[in-house]
Amino acid sequence: MSKLQTYFWKQAFWPFIITLLGLTGLALLTQSLSTLDLIVENRQSAPTFFYITILALPQLIGIIMPLAVFIAVIYSVNRLNVDSEMAVAKSVGTSPWQISNPFVRLACYAVIAHLLINLILQPMSFRTMRQELLKVRTDLASQMVRPGEFVTPTFGLTVYAREVLPNGEMSDVLIRDSRGEEVSTYTAKSGFILRSDNSARLTLKNGIIQQLEMNGDFTPITFKSYQIDLTDVMTTDTNLRLKPSDRFLHELFNPNTNDRAHQKFYTTLIAEGHARLSTPLYSIALTLIALAFLIRGQFQRMGYGRRIAVCALTGFLVRLGGFSITAASESNIALNSVQYAWPISISILCLLFLLSRRRASRMLPKMRRRQPIQAEIA
Repeated sequence: MSKLQTYFWKQAFWPFIITLLGLTGLALLTQSLSTLDLIVENRQSAPTFFYITILALPQLIGIIMPLAVFIAVIYSVNRLNVDSEMAVAKSVGTSPWQISNPFVRLACYAVIAHLLINLILQPMSFRTMRQELLKVRTDLASQMVRPGEFVTPTFGLTVYAREVLPNGEMSDVLIRDSRGEEVSTYTAKSGFILRSDNSARLTLKNGIIQQLEMNGDFTPITFKSYQIDLTDVMTTDTNLRLKPSDRFLHELFNPNTNDRAHQKFYTTLIAEGHARLSTPLYSIALTLIALAFLIRGQFQRMGYGRRIAVCALTGFLVRLGGFSITAASESNIALNSVQYAWPISISILCLLFLLSRRRASRMLPKMRRRQPIQAEIA
């Protein structure tokens, strides 16, 4: 790149980074609100909350990146126009494509980064997030025990604990178990839950068992360690089920036999795979839209507010159309080719307009007709 193009590149790069960080932070805050209810309800720690929230970053960045490029190009080109730097570049013979080259190059880099996110980072992070969410939802201790409250996780079983430590150990435990023929009451100084794939047990330490006899008396039995079977409480599904957003590209285009059996889900997987590949193209399409609106045309001393508004509306409609096509492709597999055709066709039209000299040729006769008039006046 020439020095002028390098200057234009810097003018667009830093606004892109700032816009991307700002929009990602805003989206991350919105995403965290949906996770917060789950974390609070299941009494998970703050590190777990932040970890699950950060795992959603790759998908958020992928959604925001084309929009960040679009905003950065509009901002930088408008700034160059307002400061008359764009007019100076045109006056020295710089072509529209030479001016557009740094911005298109930035869009191409964004496409590469977006592909890496869609094909590698997003499925990796979402799989990890899905595993963490499964741990939260299947945390038997959080389902059974709430500090200072009597909880009935299943019919006939009531559990109370004064305190639950961060390591899951419960202190001052009181349990009433009437699931069997005998009604038993357990009190213990401490307890903790041990869980495996097919069973769960509550281990109590240093406590007393009180059982109601036939004659109405209670028989206290002391113990140092005692286990209560909680297998029937394990009603939560512990199987990890992957959504389309959690799968790698080869798993989307070549799903297993069970996924192929469900035609609707199979169509959704194929549509997700094509969306992963076609979505990065919107960085180039939106960049060319911004360049077509703000580079071509005459210099305007009064500003480019109206042109920017039309440009922003056009970019919004183009991206909204992309979302609509992706949603329609989930039910009609024939529309997957349109996911590529839509941004590519927009890019070609804008590129032809940028490279066209028709507009300049139309302006030349007007300029030539004005010269004799100006000479006569002089």
